[in-house]
Amino acid sequence: MLPLYILAALVSTAVAVKPIHSHNDYTRAVPLWTALNLSIMSVEADVWWQSSQLFVAHTSGEIDKSKTLDSLYLAPILGIINGSISSPTPISVQNPLQLLIDFKTDGPTTYQPVLNALQTLRAGGHLTTYANGQLTQGAVTVVGTGNTPLASVIAASSRDLFFDADIRQLYSTKPGTGLEWGPEIAPLASVDYASVSSVAQMQELVRNAHDFGIRSRFWDTASNVATWNTFWAAGSDWVNADDVLAVSNAWAVFDS
Repeated sequence: MLPLYILAALVSTAVAVKPIHSHNDYTRAVPLWTALNLSIMSVEADVWWQSSQLFVAHTSGEIDKSKTLDSLYLAPILGIINGSISSPTPISVQNPLQLLIDFKTDGPTTYQPVLNALQTLRAGGHLTTYANGQLTQGAVTVVGTGNTPLASVIAASSRDLFFDADIRQLYSTKPGTGLEWGPEIAPLASVDYASVSSVAQMQELVRNAHDFGIRSRFWDTASNVATWNTFWAAGSDWVNADDVLAVSNAWAVFDS
């Protein structure tokens, strides 16, 4: 059973949200669109800041200069939102997309270029934003992971690039002096599942995240239906998917 605050979100959206995250989405035959064709509303791009560009690739040796964060994700997302590009699944405040940006290059060096790249979505008012003590849902929630610098995220007076927290440390470590974890800093908390000792600990970590109003994700998990069902039964919000079609089919059975 999904937690009540997630169920409420599902009811309010135009398209039923699947608790599936397209891990390393850029490796799909058609990045972004494969996920949207399956109504999967969480995708991940690894970015490298090189030659004044944000390239999307798994390693620096695999960089293709035609594949940038803007060309693969930001430009088509903006087109879908403003209606200039047709999509099988809408992206809107009622049906938001979570975009994970995995900083592969140095965090502080990469942070400002990523902020700059988000300007077109920001200018249209399409980004989830925290400002003046208020968290406002947008059509796109951008979460930095990998080398994303937490200090830079916290320092932003108007925040529209958020942080992927370590789900194991929500109770033991504060994000900063006088601060508590919450969706205004980290709407997502994740960890490598190999560092989780048992299903019982995973379930506890999910509950902990939900106590803070934060959604949960575990990566590098076994890829089989039994594993996915175990996460969904625990209320984990995003199951990391490499085979997005298989996970989508498994969710359809579980959800029925």
